[in-house]
Amino acid sequence: MYDRFDGGRLIGQTLASSGVDTVFCLHGGHIDPILYGCAKEGIRVIDTRHEQAAAHMAEGWSLATGQTGVCAVTAGPGITDAVTGLANATMAASPMLCLSGSSPLSGDDTWTLQDMAQLPMVKPITKWARVCTTPERAGQYAAMALAEARNGRPGPVYLEVPLDVLMKPVDGSKVPSYSYDPPSPPGADPDAIAEVAKLVEGAERPVIIAGSGSHWAGAGAELSRLAETVGIPVFTTNAGRGEIPDDDEWCFGPTFPLGSAFGMALSADLVICLGTRLGFTLMDGKMFANKTLIRVDVDAGETRRNTPGEINIVADAAVFCRQLANGWSGGVSAARSAWRDQLRSAGEAARTAFFAQATETGNPIHPLSIVRAINELSGPEATLVADGGDSMVWAMAGYEARGPGQVLGTNAYFGCLGVGIPFAIAAKAARPEHPVFLMQGDGSFGLNAMEFDTALRHNLPFICVIANDSAWGMSKHGQGLQFGYEDLIATELGARPYHDMIAGLGGYGELVTEAEEIRPAIERALASGKASCINVTVDPTVYSPATAAMLGL
Repeated sequence: MYDRFDGGRLIGQTLASSGVDTVFCLHGGHIDPILYGCAKEGIRVIDTRHEQAAAHMAEGWSLATGQTGVCAVTAGPGITDAVTGLANATMAASPMLCLSGSSPLSGDDTWTLQDMAQLPMVKPITKWARVCTTPERAGQYAAMALAEARNGRPGPVYLEVPLDVLMKPVDGSKVPSYSYDPPSPPGADPDAIAEVAKLVEGAERPVIIAGSGSHWAGAGAELSRLAETVGIPVFTTNAGRGEIPDDDEWCFGPTFPLGSAFGMALSADLVICLGTRLGFTLMDGKMFANKTLIRVDVDAGETRRNTPGEINIVADAAVFCRQLANGWSGGVSAARSAWRDQLRSAGEAARTAFFAQATETGNPIHPLSIVRAINELSGPEATLVADGGDSMVWAMAGYEARGPGQVLGTNAYFGCLGVGIPFAIAAKAARPEHPVFLMQGDGSFGLNAMEFDTALRHNLPFICVIANDSAWGMSKHGQGLQFGYEDLIATELGARPYHDMIAGLGGYGELVTEAEEIRPAIERALASGKASCINVTVDPTVYSPATAAMLGL
């Protein structure tokens, strides 16, 4: 029986007292004290089949809940396997804590097992990275790590504790207890709020673009109140999807030009970017030229990146919304009401035209047929996940965002495939009473497919629907459109019975070759109560507008 009180137990105490109730991991001897310490404190430990998946699950947890996700990986190849997950979280600015063991300090430079310099490897892809070399300070370092993950712009943090430090017994009665309590979020200068209010009052066609910063601030209620009080239509992007549900009177869905009113929104006369990056997905902000641009972010540097605003405000997204709404006395002008109605009509027409591409019966099947079936069957509390290239584009453009943390997808700035299954498992772990649906390509499915075993062992059922075009579709069409389809290289996968693979693991699997069978197959998967794979053969000639756009077509 593991009854030693050591550095691992101190870490477990800090995590538990800070509200952490789940840790994702892949076991290794270097982190046994951490795992036992967490278990002793009542923290659920979910073990995966690959450290990359454990790191992705920690990020998926943070995206689904707004809380800081935690993973633990062992030394050497354990942390090298987790690097992709850390890099993805850095690019997405998602708060997560990666705990890692390392070889004993006493074995430095002796060629002991897994003796390598881990800290220099992770520093460029984390927000904060430290090694704790004092057993009594392990809990304190864990509290510092949790604080740094949420300090200013969120991001992943890394805490490494050598094995001999973790294992050394400590006298718990002589060590202070530590926990992380979030500080009060920063607000905007009142003079800046007054200046914004004056600009908004004079605008007839304003819009808010709510990005990931609105999610980490938990800004949904305040953002909704601001939109209704002032009369500002809202578009959501990245982790901000669902902060205001798409069916809200003042919300108009994603910042995709596909199936939404975003094309019309480009005729706005004032744009408030609320916790939103202006990177390549928004043309570095160039699409907002000749408009009054206001940027609000907890990171001052971000407000100056690419296209600075006419007003740049450093503030928490929820606090900013509250400040502006509280000071507003102008009501909703007739012009802004008319602008809302114009956007609504444009959005409905665009969405109808977008889904008109979906296949009703027979084959070949358009990928949008999958998106439509998921929307229809998922319900208001479901989490919708997307992964892949073209598959992700179709899903993220077509999914209905119904609440915060309920639409999770591949981060566009890093383009990391393989997050889908880990994100789906994390979302189910966070909200076990609600269903989780994942649409992904057959290429991205292969990257973490064995995590179905994780879902089955931990009774975390979800529905994975593969849009199977027997290829790395976006890459195949990228080659074909540029160089000719007779000269493809390394982009074709072939038809594979992925559904049988999942059934062989003990899950539910089914092949679908006719459009009208998608919905019944998903219903059977739901009824099974198992982690399920619906393998849908989609039209291999179809590619998303994003593929064409990247090629300048």
